[in-house]
Amino acid sequence: MSSEESLPRRMAMAYALPSAGLMWTQILFTNYFFKYSVDVLLIAPATIGTILLVTRLWDAVSDPAVGYLTDGTRSSAGRRRPWLLGSALPVALASLAMWSPPGSLSGTELMLWMFVAVALWETAMTTFFVPYMALGAEITMAHHDRTRIAGYRHILGGLGQFSVIGSVYLLTHAESPRDVAFWVVLVGGGVATSLMMGGVWFVRERASHRTRGARKPTGAFRDVIGNRHLRRLVTIYFFEISAVAAIGLLASFVCEYVVGNEGLFPLLLLVFQIASYVSTPLVVRLSRGLGKKRVWMACMSLQACGFAATAAAGAGDEFYLLACMALVGLGATGSMVLGMSIMADVVDYDELRSGERKEALHYAAINIARKVSFASVSALVGLAMESIGFEPNAHQTPETVAGLSALFAGIPAVALVVGIVLLVPFGLTESEHAKVRAELDARHAD
Repeated sequence: MSSEESLPRRMAMAYALPSAGLMWTQILFTNYFFKYSVDVLLIAPATIGTILLVTRLWDAVSDPAVGYLTDGTRSSAGRRRPWLLGSALPVALASLAMWSPPGSLSGTELMLWMFVAVALWETAMTTFFVPYMALGAEITMAHHDRTRIAGYRHILGGLGQFSVIGSVYLLTHAESPRDVAFWVVLVGGGVATSLMMGGVWFVRERASHRTRGARKPTGAFRDVIGNRHLRRLVTIYFFEISAVAAIGLLASFVCEYVVGNEGLFPLLLLVFQIASYVSTPLVVRLSRGLGKKRVWMACMSLQACGFAATAAAGAGDEFYLLACMALVGLGATGSMVLGMSIMADVVDYDELRSGERKEALHYAAINIARKVSFASVSALVGLAMESIGFEPNAHQTPETVAGLSALFAGIPAVALVVGIVLLVPFGLTESEHAKVRAELDARHAD
């Protein structure tokens, strides 16, 4: 394929299929693991928040290591597929250990189990996520086709995210949440693993890229750190993911204690996700005419308005809160589709400078930002909840309820405004990327 050809739809769908399993595993963790740990496993908010933060220290090593290794892998199956096929099952097993710790454990033993289980799960997720995202950046070189591929991945990932709603419903309505969690994660993990392995099996990598990986780790890391477009993109992504993390960390508490309807949380997730996937085709189309950056800024603006508006929600305001989440969902497509599409362009810019294809190392930087962002917000939320007097499974004071509402509205809105400000001067536009691709195509034609 030339740099201007579109990827055939069947290949695009095969590539996007694993995201259904990947997103089920990831979104269930992001949206409910914190509350499950607090309310069901009875771990203090600050403690589980600290566990999530500390495990990210290992990610600072594992993510770039996996990125460098998969970029340099030499095999007849390609650079990515061996990693993808080998990591899907460990993701499921580590997930089961994380959600279903032995009932006999408590105190320090339970803390150690959870720390090890979360660390193993994060490592397994890294070995799948990093090469998977890297594969999406190299199966097509066309500027706008990359947005289409990211759109397919986002929409099929919705299959996994919609199933999270059913999983959360079962967990929140179960008489014995720990027993239900075991079967939900066992069955869901099996299906997720099948999807993650099945889609990858049919995807073929570009043979011309197999020998273009980084030759020396020190030079590779220096190139990535020195890429000014990557540094800005990673920082923007950090702040936007910080905003989205607030949904998983705080929305369930807002539903239960601010609005007064714990059962609203699954419906809130449904509204958020439907809005996100409905907007995806429109975002992809608008980006062709207005540019990826402008549409992404508009998406973040919608999210910021939606989060800020939740500050006015009170007891009985179910429909109002759902409307706010619909607005947030309409803008949530920005980072997952446009941000990931722009990242592929940034990889091309790096190849022009270094002569190497380091897709995975670039996406490792994004993965670190995602994890550190979630962990940082988790720790911040955990400490903040204790500081406002939150007590698990108890009646909350008016001051605590007001504090939960302020956290849910304020943290995301501020983070998104910072992201917008950082995105304004981003310089790798469509015209600039066209120049990069022209020089690369001429170089490889020689």
